[in-house]
Amino acid sequence: MAQMQILNVVKTYGKTTVVHGISIDIQDGEFIVIVGPSGCGKSTLLRMVAGLEDITAGEVHIGERLVNQCEPKDRNIAMVFQNYALYPHMSVRGNMAYGLKLRKLPKEEITRRVDKAATLLQIEGLLDRKPRQLSGGQRQRVAMGRAIVREPDVFLFDEPLSNLDAKLRVQMRLEIRRLQQRLQVTSLYVTHDQVEAMTMADRLVVINEGRAEQIGTPMEIYRNPDTLFVAGFIGSPAMNFLPVTVHGQQLRISDNTVLQLTAASTHQGPAILGIRPEHFTVPTNHWSELEIIIDIVEPLGAESLLHGHIEDLEIVIKLPAAIAARATDRFTVTVDPQHFYLFDPNSGQRIRQ
Repeated sequence: MAQMQILNVVKTYGKTTVVHGISIDIQDGEFIVIVGPSGCGKSTLLRMVAGLEDITAGEVHIGERLVNQCEPKDRNIAMVFQNYALYPHMSVRGNMAYGLKLRKLPKEEITRRVDKAATLLQIEGLLDRKPRQLSGGQRQRVAMGRAIVREPDVFLFDEPLSNLDAKLRVQMRLEIRRLQQRLQVTSLYVTHDQVEAMTMADRLVVINEGRAEQIGTPMEIYRNPDTLFVAGFIGSPAMNFLPVTVHGQQLRISDNTVLQLTAASTHQGPAILGIRPEHFTVPTNHWSELEIIIDIVEPLGAESLLHGHIEDLEIVIKLPAAIAARATDRFTVTVDPQHFYLFDPNSGQRIRQ
């Protein structure tokens, strides 16, 4: 196990910069999830840590070592890929043992490590099978087993669940998290799935266009997003954004629709108002009311998503399913002003009240 430091890491291809000076301090045994949309640079960052991509500028430290110039095999890391990367002609045991054989470990030690990992992953009965005889979830367990037997300082996961179906993804993310907590190995996990990120991470690194927009625990980032991008990316369904004009305590959406802050805003003029779908309630209080015209109702069991609009602005509301609503209904809701998020429309930065 080891601490890890990523310090002002930059990656350029010719004149194009894809990673802009990202820094992350990772504690021993911590599970860090790097999350962001496709093409934002998160996998490139992971590959630089792994030694599969050269670092243009900056430093990567694993434990006490600067590893910029170290070959991947000398970094004492283990990587789990999206496509499993299993050798089709080898058995499960052979796949798990292959890296240890290359390191010329004694046969008895290889057998001990493989059997221990197989027991941990509950794949003891699969050791003599070939990858083609396994399900997607079983292949992913074998890929993790191959990483575990190396007894690395750091685990690196590059979207390992993206090829699995929805139900299996939920199961496997729980298994990976339990496994990491049991082994207490420092881990860096890349995903574009913000639900996966929220449920697995000790801390999140939210990346946008090669920059780390915010680093914090999942709930810190959910409750206190620093930017418009982070607010819209973290949370499911995504936060609603409404253009408003701020006048004192008023948030004016239109001449007919005005919301009230609890106190005059430090920012006056145009702004973007963010409201999470789950923060709407039916009117049982003195807060400002919004009249929504419902377009579509999505029942989810205990809850329903109401897709509608305020004048020409689209909006999504999450409410208990017991509250009846139908398409074409005019539906009145309120929001506690403590759940308002204001953003600068030019910079995208959060306007703190």
